[in-house]
Amino acid sequence: MESWCFVKHKASLLIFMMLLIFMLGWAQGIYIEDERKALLEIKASLLEVSNFNTENLLPTWVDHGKYCDWERIKCKTTSGFVTDLSLGDMFSMEEHAQDTFYALDISRALIWPLNASLFLNFKELRRLDLSLNCIGNTFVSSGLERLSELKKLENLNLGYNFIETNIFPSLSELTSLKILNLTHVNGYNMKSPTHDISEFRISENLEVLDLTKNGYYGTLHMQGSGSQETSKLRRLKSLNLAFNHFNETLIPTLTTFTSLQTLNLRFNSLSGPFPSQEISELTNLEMLDMSLNSLNVTPSIQDCKSLMRLERLGSVSLAHNNFNKSIISCLSFLPSLNILDLSHSYNLGKLSSLRELKTLDMSTSGLWSLPLNGTMSNLLHLNLDGNNFLLVDDIMSSMAAFPSLRSLSLVDCDMSGKLFANVPNFPYLEVLVLSENNLNGTLPMEALASFHRLKLLDLSFNNFIGSIPSTIKSLSSLQVVSFAYNSLNGSLYNDGFCDLNNLHVLDLSDNMFDGNLPKCFSCLSSLKLFDISSNQFTGIIPPSLIVNLTSLEYVDFSYNKFEGSFLFSLFFNHTKLQFFRFESGGEKIEVETEEPIGWIPMFQLKFLELSNCIKNGSVVPSFLLHQHMLGVLDLSHNSLEGQVPNWLLKNNKNLEVLKLKDNSFRGVIDMRYKSNIQVLDMSRNHITGTIPDNLQSLIPYIRYLNFSSNELDGVIPTSMLDLTRLWILDLSNNKLSGKVPKGLFTNLSTMEILKLSNNTLYGHVLSGNLSLGSFHTLQLDNNCFTGDIGINISVNSMLLNVLDISENRFTGRIPSWMTNMCSYSDYCELVARNNRLEGQFPCGKTSFEFLDISQNSLSGSIPSCINLKDTKHLHLGSNRFTGVVPDAFQNLTNVLTLDISQNYFSGRIPEFLGELSNLRILLLGKNNFIGSIPEKLCQLNNVSLIDLSSNFLTGLIPRCLNNITGPKQLDFIQKVMVDYGVDPFWSDLVLQYHIGDISRPDSDQFETRDEVHFTTKNNPLFYKGNILDYMSGLDLSSNKLTGVIPEELGMLTHILALNLSHNKLSGPIPVSFSNLSQIESLDLSSNSLSGKVQSELIQLTKLEVFNVSYNNLSGRLPERKAQFGTFSKESYEGNPLLCGAPLENNCTTTQQVSESSTKKDTEKWDDIDKASFYGSSCSTWFVFMLGFVAILYINPYWRRRWLEFVEECMYTCYYFLYDYVRYLYKLFHE
Repeated sequence: MESWCFVKHKASLLIFMMLLIFMLGWAQGIYIEDERKALLEIKASLLEVSNFNTENLLPTWVDHGKYCDWERIKCKTTSGFVTDLSLGDMFSMEEHAQDTFYALDISRALIWPLNASLFLNFKELRRLDLSLNCIGNTFVSSGLERLSELKKLENLNLGYNFIETNIFPSLSELTSLKILNLTHVNGYNMKSPTHDISEFRISENLEVLDLTKNGYYGTLHMQGSGSQETSKLRRLKSLNLAFNHFNETLIPTLTTFTSLQTLNLRFNSLSGPFPSQEISELTNLEMLDMSLNSLNVTPSIQDCKSLMRLERLGSVSLAHNNFNKSIISCLSFLPSLNILDLSHSYNLGKLSSLRELKTLDMSTSGLWSLPLNGTMSNLLHLNLDGNNFLLVDDIMSSMAAFPSLRSLSLVDCDMSGKLFANVPNFPYLEVLVLSENNLNGTLPMEALASFHRLKLLDLSFNNFIGSIPSTIKSLSSLQVVSFAYNSLNGSLYNDGFCDLNNLHVLDLSDNMFDGNLPKCFSCLSSLKLFDISSNQFTGIIPPSLIVNLTSLEYVDFSYNKFEGSFLFSLFFNHTKLQFFRFESGGEKIEVETEEPIGWIPMFQLKFLELSNCIKNGSVVPSFLLHQHMLGVLDLSHNSLEGQVPNWLLKNNKNLEVLKLKDNSFRGVIDMRYKSNIQVLDMSRNHITGTIPDNLQSLIPYIRYLNFSSNELDGVIPTSMLDLTRLWILDLSNNKLSGKVPKGLFTNLSTMEILKLSNNTLYGHVLSGNLSLGSFHTLQLDNNCFTGDIGINISVNSMLLNVLDISENRFTGRIPSWMTNMCSYSDYCELVARNNRLEGQFPCGKTSFEFLDISQNSLSGSIPSCINLKDTKHLHLGSNRFTGVVPDAFQNLTNVLTLDISQNYFSGRIPEFLGELSNLRILLLGKNNFIGSIPEKLCQLNNVSLIDLSSNFLTGLIPRCLNNITGPKQLDFIQKVMVDYGVDPFWSDLVLQYHIGDISRPDSDQFETRDEVHFTTKNNPLFYKGNILDYMSGLDLSSNKLTGVIPEELGMLTHILALNLSHNKLSGPIPVSFSNLSQIESLDLSSNSLSGKVQSELIQLTKLEVFNVSYNNLSGRLPERKAQFGTFSKESYEGNPLLCGAPLENNCTTTQQVSESSTKKDTEKWDDIDKASFYGSSCSTWFVFMLGFVAILYINPYWRRRWLEFVEECMYTCYYFLYDYVRYLYKLFHE
């Protein structure tokens, strides 16, 4: 019976236990299902914001399988409940987190309205990361305080979001929190309002608090929930208040945080003395950062002694403050100090009192020598970058005070000289950086041979010459070597690199190395970064070198002289490859991407540039179909054909830079998927159709957009106005028509560069009240814009520096804002050529480096107030300017081009023009200048073009013009280097591509846009751009010059065109003209030259135009050889005494012809009926005048031109009489 009762009791207990287990399992299943639903709801809310890239947003979060296996989730192994949710950076913004304005751009348009209640089901949650997610105020208003129900939540990260409301009342309810990260939680930037933090409430259990970059000010009076005040955060160990607006009143409120180990007050508004007394209360402090403040007073010795209480404080940063010398003495009282940052500090005292230091940063402190007094035997790491040590010998010898040194950095210290054996012995040195100095001579391998532990050697950006000594192999521990940007040369066969088996980074870029690449480089199996760009290596790239270096992450072979074919498939097995750049400068090598057919790479590139080197049938590399991680892709200058590869955007969701310029892509712009692209360049192709009107929904983050030089038509869509982050827009050189949307100038506050040149756009685009406040460059040239230019247009004189409205139909006067548009810019350019502008040119503060207002109807004299101190290119030609050349032109000390041709300037040519030593082009033709040619013009040694034609110049041609030797450098083209910003010195590859650099135009677009009018080969031509660096000529035609042609002109061996026609020159053609070896056009017509045409001129093999017509030349013409075999009789007509081909005069009958002609000339011309002669003359004159009047009456254009001619004659006579009378008056008074 008892046994039965016992069994019954045991069975009941078993049933109860089974029911309990079942109930627990049922409850757990419910909780797990609730967690699954909550996770899927979070994903759904995310997709509502980010309706693109859906396959990349939490692709494993699907409604089947175990959610503990999903990405970004960690679960408790026993219960299966979620303990860790890592949902940070869902929009892939991490690499831009420090770019405040980029974050603002993204966040304003991409706010995630996350509901805090979605997390209430995660009862076991310990860590929640929601950083970098553009979360807005909804997260607080939806019940953030209810997260207090999550009793185990200890770690919450809300950094880099957009929660602008006061978050602290809600957070104070979360009493379980130990770690709270609120870095940049409110999207604060320099334009945002600051926030008072005085009423600050937070959990007293907190151990780590980060409030960086929120614009807070005030003091920290901590309060708990409700009204209960908590005077101390007794458990707080780490407090980060960097990048806020706290001042020195904050410091006393921190003294109660007695457990504090780390305190960061970097970049605030602290001023006054170093708070040694207050800081000494924090006896557990281990790290203190008060850099980038305005602390400027060292405490008294007594106060400094209080620092002795900080026995654990080992790291102090006081950089960017204004302490005096005694701060070092004060810091010497810290018993455990071993890391000290005093960078950007000045007038520092002796370092000898800091003998226990292990790390010292004194960079950019204005040091000329080291403030030493004894040795610092414990110092391991020393940074002295950015000082002014000048002589390398002096500073290196003082390094003997640091015998235990592990790393030494002396970047940009203005050091010069040679680095020899006086370098101290550093037996423990591992890192030596001497880049960006003026060190010269050969590489100092002998001086460095004793550094057997050296791992990093950086001698880049110096002036080292010669080859690399083979003794470098003795530095067998080297892992990183950079000799970039020097003048090293020679081959690499005997350099010893092949013995450096531990090498990870080898940067030899921008030198002059030549020869083949050593095959033994294939032994460097640990190599991660290999950069040999911008050298002169030849031959083929050894396949074995590529195949064996499977650790490569970064490769740059650009700008060498390689030959043959390079198979890109050699990288097939390089799983770590991320960065590859091969930009050809025209060498013979071809990159083959399609062999073998169908190869699939093992790598996922982040950066790929194959520019001007792909020669595989003009197709887009097919291996790109398998690349999904690309951030930068450049396939420019490859003549690729086919349809525009829009699939590249779909295939690479992280693609931010895509350059397809200068290819032969056809078709239309057909983007169907939303993209993260920021830089898109499809210029110089054959793309047709219209610009898509939904760009804002396809490329909302675009900052640089270039569709120039295609065949696009239609109008500029108004949807462009919704590209609110657009920085640069180039639609030039297309077939666009219609009006420009007005908001393109006013709505896009980020727009800096707008190019609409060479289209058929029309309208009053610059009328009314516009604001061009954000523009740096505005190019509207070569369109059909009309109307007056508004006088009330506002510009930012610190920004706008290029304005081009040339080749349009603008009317009216030039407003004053144009001459004040860039008063504070280093470079300023105004081009208003070929419009219908009139009136006087207004004075202004701006000194234009490039000013072209030619081909208008501007009148009056040049104002004396014009600012020309920075002007390099001045074009005033083809206007109606009058008066003399102003004295203000004496200020043109930097001028390269001076064009005042085709105006009504009068008087003599000023002699001060000869003092403009940089002058390259001088155009004074078609004016009313009188007098002789100033001999001072012979001082213009660099001039290449001189035009003094069609004036009233008299006298002799100066013999000294042979001193004009021509330019010695190229001034009309500027080449731009692209900086990819990759840090080459760390094994962890940093891929940063600067949009500011890629968005610059290429060199052929960035030429100085100079254009001049010069007559050569009997044709008035326009020369522009870099051709001006090679064009040279002298035009003195259509004047009244007399005398003989100076023999010295034959010394102008560089000249291409010489025109002395239509003068009164006499004498023979100089024999020395046979020395004009480069001349292409020689015009001596319509003078009184005599003698023969010199047979030596046959040596002018480049001569295309030769004209000596209408002179008094005689004798036999040169043989019809070389170029003289191409000249027709028109080159010689008007010289009756010349004979020989191509003239019809046979040299055997020349004398007979001459006598007959002379006889006829002696006959009396007046043996005719005078009455008949006078009658016919009068009737002819009457009929001519009647017809002339009739034509003027019928044709208004000719009538207007006649009146302008009459007006011009009146002005000419007036100024001639005015100058002559003024001259007589002055002469009379003298």
